[in-house]
Amino acid sequence: MPHDNKIIQRQELSIHMFVNGFSFCTHSKVDFVSTSNGAEDFKRALEEYLAYYPEGSFTSASVIFFQNPSSFVPLTLFDERHAEQYLSLYQKPTQADTLGFDTLNEEAQVNVYYYEHLIKKILEDSKMDFQYVHYNSLLYKQILNLSPSSSFANQLFLHFHSAALDVFLVNQNKLLFNNRFKVTNEDEFLYYVFFVVEQFELKSEELELVFLGKIKGFETYYEIVKQYHAHIKFEDPNPTIQVDLSEHQAPFLAPYFS
Repeated sequence: MPHDNKIIQRQELSIHMFVNGFSFCTHSKVDFVSTSNGAEDFKRALEEYLAYYPEGSFTSASVIFFQNPSSFVPLTLFDERHAEQYLSLYQKPTQADTLGFDTLNEEAQVNVYYYEHLIKKILEDSKMDFQYVHYNSLLYKQILNLSPSSSFANQLFLHFHSAALDVFLVNQNKLLFNNRFKVTNEDEFLYYVFFVVEQFELKSEELELVFLGKIKGFETYYEIVKQYHAHIKFEDPNPTIQVDLSEHQAPFLAPYFS
């Protein structure tokens, strides 16, 4: 939770929602709060956090959802009336879920996802003007910024967070495939990576594996894949900032908010 001395300067607030907790991120600090009672714990922590900062401390406020998978739909094909169908292969909604989507005009994509309705109500009750976004929307923008610098025809971007792996396959700066896989060991990791390689019949000499960040706890994953593929690269938004899973469950993205 916040430090003892109140911070007066205006700054951005970003709240990151995970399955088992959430992070309060500002330019000066990242606080992770685990939850055992879900929305009830979040409400209590949010009230405590906002009460600590004087009114007007934040220039902007955003909420980034990490809990659920998402689905990208080309902007030209997106129809809000059919939004639930785009997610039917990934997740079945419950009465507690609210449908959300991020329109990425520059990338000509719409990212569709679910998030908890009660969380939205708690945020609205706080009287702050929060902007909502799914983490994959941010990842995708970062990936497209990185992709043009590559000499490879295909790039497979790999993003670790908690016990999951995000996979983005990009060809000539265009998204071909995206999915999230539950990964708990090196064998599962190799299976999903080379499943994508085989499905798209990717040639080794034309494929670059790009890890988003070099994250503590995944060293053995990085080493084992070297036995099967030669073209490997690491991208780190800020190598001077070291964040591990105990501080933020998606360490690659944390430096963008701290």
